[in-house]
Amino acid sequence: MKSTIKLSSALLSLALASACEERKPSGPLPPPPMGKPIRSAPVNGGPSKPKPQAPPASSLPPEVRALTGATLAAEAPPTKPPRFVDGYLEVAFELLTSYEYEWSTTTGEAAGDAASRIPFEVRALDQAKVFVHGYMQPIDFDKHGVKSFLLTNIPGGCCFGMIPRLNEWIDVTMPEGEYAEYTYFDKIEIRGKLLVGEAKSGEVVTALYRMTPDAVAIVEE
Repeated sequence: MKSTIKLSSALLSLALASACEERKPSGPLPPPPMGKPIRSAPVNGGPSKPKPQAPPASSLPPEVRALTGATLAAEAPPTKPPRFVDGYLEVAFELLTSYEYEWSTTTGEAAGDAASRIPFEVRALDQAKVFVHGYMQPIDFDKHGVKSFLLTNIPGGCCFGMIPRLNEWIDVTMPEGEYAEYTYFDKIEIRGKLLVGEAKSGEVVTALYRMTPDAVAIVEE
């Protein structure tokens, strides 16, 4: 049996060898096919292909411009110029509350670097004559009216059970012998010199913004 397998393997090898001999070319091999010669790029000078240019931002879809930041200047929101009324600069709570001030609502103490987080635009308002719109939260009052109050950006102290942040109110104290008329839901305007910075009682920060107003009035809308 083993001799039969060996004989079959030998015959198969001879058959393959014979087939290879028949396919072997008799003459010299033809040269391999050649393509066009490769030209090297010019080292100095010479014509070069223009670099592809990025498409203008105006041709991009709005969603692409939003993702890449390629917003046209004409599409940017206009910068609101400062408004002065009778020498008082308009200041909005959007600016006063535009930063995070780390302050504990339980101890009243601030983080060591909290004051440094007040942005320049806000610190620049210190000692400036401004007017601000907001809502009255009375602190000290009697039958004659309100002696001191907090001016907040929300009416009636409504903050969904949360304690307002320290930069969300202005501590307002009326001049000696003067009172403000009490109002609850009406928006009011205060005018006067704004003080910006940490007011402290010991280690407790009591206010960031303070004012003794020149005038307090209900805003006619």
